[in-house]
Formats: sequence, structure tokens, C-alpha cells
Amino acid sequence: MENNRKDDHPVEDLSVSVREYLSMKWDAIKLGGVEGISVFVSRFVALSLSFLALTVAFLFLGFALSYCIGDALNSDVWGFTIVGGAFLLGGVLLYLLRKRFMVNALVRFFVKLFFNETR
Repeated sequence: MENNRKDDHPVEDLSVSVREYLSMKWDAIKLGGVEGISVFVSRFVALSLSFLALTVAFLFLGFALSYCIGDALNSDVWGFTIVGGAFLLGGVLLYLLRKRFMVNALVRFFVKLFFNETR
């Protein structure tokens, strides 16, 4: 008897099943999006803090090197000028090689981050 009740409304049963399936798929998409965003934000924060620490380290090392060169040349002005020129040369090199070191690396990073199936 119970089997006959299921067979009485197959279109309604199919409609309910399709709605449940779509609801579960939508939940899976939202969960995947939240996971991707949380991984991105955590890596962004970690990279930002690392960059900040590296910047502070370069600042202090630059001062130390400037004073060291200044003592060797008996002129702090020349020490700071030489170190400033070295930093300027490094900045120009990074700008010229930005596609190789930054853009392509960032593209690979984001592709691996968002399209990696084995998280």
C-alpha cells in the first residue's frame, strides 16, 4: 500500500528531489567559496607580516651598512649615498624583472590556490 502512494505522484517526488539536490549543490559551492577566501586571507596576512618584517630588517641593515661604509670612508654622507644607490639599483632591477619574479609567480600562486583540488 505504501508503495502505491509513492508511485501516485512521481513528478512531485522528482521536483522535491531536484530541489534538494540543487540546494545541496548551492551549499557545496558556498562552502568551497568560503574555504577559498579563508585560505587566501590567511596567506595574504602571513605574506604581509613577512613583508613587513623583511622591510624593517632591510631598514636596519641599510643603516648599519651605511654607517659601516661611512666609517671606512670617514664620511657618513658617502656611506648613506652608496647604500641608497645600491637600494635604488636593486629597485630598478626589480622593476625591470617584475614580470618574471612577481607577475608570473603571483599568477601561479593564485592558480594553485584556487584550482588545487587536493586541499
